[in-house]
Amino acid sequence: MIGLETVATPAGLLIGVLCGLVPLGAGVYYKQYRAGLIGLIACTVTGFGCGLLGGLPMIALTYAVVISYAYVNKQDPFTSRMALEDVDFSETRREHFQRVMARIGERTRASIRALTRNKAGFAGFLGIMFFVLVTVFGPLFIRYEGETHMERRAPGALALVAPPSEGHPLGLDWKGRDVLSHMVHGGQRLIATSIQAGIIATALAVALGSAAGLLGGPVDTVLSAIANFILTIPGFPLLIVLAAVVDFDSDFMLAVLFGVLNWPTLMRAVRAQVMSLRERDYVQAAMVLDLGLWHVISREVFPNMVSYISINFIFTIRVAMYSIIGLTFLGMVPLRDPDWAVMIFTGRQQGVLFLPEAAGMLLSPIIAIALFQLSLVLFARSLEEIFNPRLRSGL
Repeated sequence: MIGLETVATPAGLLIGVLCGLVPLGAGVYYKQYRAGLIGLIACTVTGFGCGLLGGLPMIALTYAVVISYAYVNKQDPFTSRMALEDVDFSETRREHFQRVMARIGERTRASIRALTRNKAGFAGFLGIMFFVLVTVFGPLFIRYEGETHMERRAPGALALVAPPSEGHPLGLDWKGRDVLSHMVHGGQRLIATSIQAGIIATALAVALGSAAGLLGGPVDTVLSAIANFILTIPGFPLLIVLAAVVDFDSDFMLAVLFGVLNWPTLMRAVRAQVMSLRERDYVQAAMVLDLGLWHVISREVFPNMVSYISINFIFTIRVAMYSIIGLTFLGMVPLRDPDWAVMIFTGRQQGVLFLPEAAGMLLSPIIAIALFQLSLVLFARSLEEIFNPRLRSGL
């Protein structure tokens, strides 16, 4: 894995604390102690779990939130309480930076309010955070059991599997290993690979769909033809064939494969939306001014599609996760413990379907996967309010 597979480490804790000093210092300076303390906690947690990958973005986000509480725009006579003739519209680079950060902080706070406003969506967010915290911080408290424990076989028992008990809340698997340890350590690869596949598929769909819609002509014809061709091929059977031919030793390469095969549906929707938006006056003006394709896509077109794209990103993660589980269940990809999908595969292979006392070995990953998928679907409801101004304002 690259980037997304993380486990809490002491070095990450140090990174998180150092990152948290930035919003804390800003909070003390602007006398926004509560916001600064929350920023310290947020940076510490994300840095502890993800290192610089989580700490650095959280610095910018929490610092922006602190600034949003204290910032007063001197160019606005209503907020600065200055007479109109006394307003100075010139600003230094530092003042421009503060204004931009304050805007980001205000949007972040508005997104948090929208998230908590939708109860079902907020429940989905809490569910996602629960799985993230368990998979990242759980290994600190529960040791992974990879070896066979013959000493745990009950007297007279023919197998090592055992039902839930006080010492093993989810029971023992076919090697006498604690199922709970596999649940804690086994979700990260599956979740991270699915997220990577979702990111790749969404990035390809947005980039290619925007290019096809804005440029038109031969570019649109070629990209649409490629998308239509991929859509005519049954996705999962193609994955089975490719898995039989290619040895996927890298989880990232597996995510790339899912991303490459899952972009056409969203690409067609993005293309249609872009073709509608490009007729708007502000998009036409940007194109006439020759501001560049990247500016038109990122500044004029993408903000109007972010709600639809984010929701499709969530559902792409779901599709990728089910595809990975299906391939693992069929034994078409390398099997590496610990992994929720591998638990289901080995449970079927070892015949625990016929052992009632081994129900925890199969039901635990199945229930965890189902709850994570449910959390994603519920969270998508909050994303609609976060990115849709009409819903966010209650109209």
